[in-house]
Amino acid sequence: MELIVVARALAAADTVRLTLAASDGGALPAFEPGAHLELSFAGFERRYSLTSSSRDLGRYEICVLRATPGRGGSAHLHDQLRVGDRLSGNGPFNAFPLRREARHSVFIAGGIGITPFFSMMEELERLSRPFELHYAARSPAHFLPVPDRGGRTSRYPGGVGTNRMDVGALLEPLSPDADVYVCGPQRLIEAVRAEAAAREWPARRVHFESFGARRDPADAPLAVHLAVSGTRLEVQPGTSLLDALLAAGVWAPYECRRGECASCVTEVLAGEPEHRDLCLTEEQRRHAMCTCVSWARTRELVLNL
Repeated sequence: MELIVVARALAAADTVRLTLAASDGGALPAFEPGAHLELSFAGFERRYSLTSSSRDLGRYEICVLRATPGRGGSAHLHDQLRVGDRLSGNGPFNAFPLRREARHSVFIAGGIGITPFFSMMEELERLSRPFELHYAARSPAHFLPVPDRGGRTSRYPGGVGTNRMDVGALLEPLSPDADVYVCGPQRLIEAVRAEAAAREWPARRVHFESFGARRDPADAPLAVHLAVSGTRLEVQPGTSLLDALLAAGVWAPYECRRGECASCVTEVLAGEPEHRDLCLTEEQRRHAMCTCVSWARTRELVLNL
């Protein structure tokens, strides 16, 4: 579908809010709370959670954090996109569904990970269902505006860590029959999952969504050798290993592109991966990696492809 930018504004430090409408002026496709939209623009394809109401199909709203370092997509939306510009959109899709019937819902957000929770909290408030939000950001200026919702919102302006959001203390008083949703940096997702597992919470009660491939400032160019085909690839930081494989015409399975499903898991014959997935066990990580999100600690990798 073709979308047009009808409004844009700075929502928080380094974060722009974009309001999109159908270019023909019609209603947009319906979506469930927690859904995301796939956008194509200037050679980029990116996914963004919808922050607008699922009951208002006259517009979509997304919030985009400028990624530093990034792969160029967020910088384009911040610096180049203007009101009146057009984008191609697919979806909406939902890989992070809300359990409306939950006894109690707990939302844990780190930074821009707050975005899928806007529509979720609105829906639970509409249904008079109990919930609470714990929201950490690197500084007060980086918080997106979030209603207090009757004291159910807790903000942590120092992020996650000492004297900040304490995930263990946050989960301690909660009942294991509560549903916990977490979205944000990988370390936050892993911390919540580990604390929940330590308290023997059922895995089905812990829901998470990651941002997919991320670039670390320490990432260096990577030489990838494919043992079966004999192909050698030079991969630059900012390009995922999966994308490099696909661009080279290599058959490489994948599905989620977020390191959550293990569809892209590939055997590593030499080199040391930098694991950034959320699905492999420690045993699997000893000999394999998810090419959609992970990188390498060594300058070379040999993959069984």
